Amino acid sequence: MFADVSVQEGSRPRRGREIMTNRNRTARPLASYIPVATALVGVTIVLASVVFFYGESDIRRLVSVTMGLAILIVSVWFAANPFRRGVRRYKFLRREIADFINLAQLLHKQVVADEDPDSVARIKEKMHRAVDRMVLEADKTR
Repeated sequence: MFADVSVQEGSRPRRGREIMTNRNRTARPLASYIPVATALVGVTIVLASVVFFYGESDIRRLVSVTMGLAILIVSVWFAANPFRRGVRRYKFLRREIADFINLAQLLHKQVVADEDPDSVARIKEKMHRAVDRMVLEADKTR
């Protein structure tokens, strides 16, 4: 249930959440570097067109600067709205938590409205069943 906690000499033990946070910091997907790479390519094209095509015709320089700026715009767009969204895991748990929040809101409405105790008890029982389902299905990634 708990993460294996190993204690080194002169250090404090690390808990499970701390271990997962450190693991997530080191592993970056390749897609996270695409905006940086395309921005560098765009800046390089713009600078190169200004430097190398200085004596050339204005059309050639304009085309290369336009291409570089287009690549920069694509890199900004990709950073703001990537093609590959984050992969959703634990879909059942997310859906179950959303249902649980809806039950909590319904419970609040009925308690504030001073509804009959039987309906409050039914909602409470549904919430207990939802928590039991969450515990059983928490590690499944379907």
